Amino acid sequence: MRCNTAITLYKNALLAGAVVGGTLALLYAPKTGEETRGLLRSKTEFVRRMTGHSEEQQDELDDDEERSHRLAALHIKTVKEGRMHNRLLTIGFVTGALIGGIVGLLYAPKAGKETREFLKSKAEYTKEEALVLAEHAKQVALEKARQAKAAAEAVAREVEKQHS
Repeated sequence: MRCNTAITLYKNALLAGAVVGGTLALLYAPKTGEETRGLLRSKTEFVRRMTGHSEEQQDELDDDEERSHRLAALHIKTVKEGRMHNRLLTIGFVTGALIGGIVGLLYAPKAGKETREFLKSKAEYTKEEALVLAEHAKQVALEKARQAKAAAEAVAREVEKQHS
């Protein structure tokens, strides 16, 4: 039961971190995702040429990294439960934020400045729409109140006529 709680905690933190990281990446992306991916590809190729790693050597490095990830996962299982929850929460959130941030940067449809300007204009438009709707609702309410008052006065006159 406690293991399921820890896993749920980790998943929730991972998801929350991914949302935060992705949102921040979209808002502050220096370039579009396509441009960022192209730059990353060229830098990766440059590093590969400079270090002399072939793709096979890179695959071996990736295998070593995968083994280290598995060892890290085994280490997490050995941590005491009370401390594990806090660590899982932090690790999940930070991991999610990193993943979300990377994905956001790599797939940003626009530079962050453009995205912020777009969101600002949408917010201003929505505010204006809300003000127009509020004014319309106020006018409708005033008209209905006026009609109700007139109807009540008419009923009062009719009742007074019948009693006189």
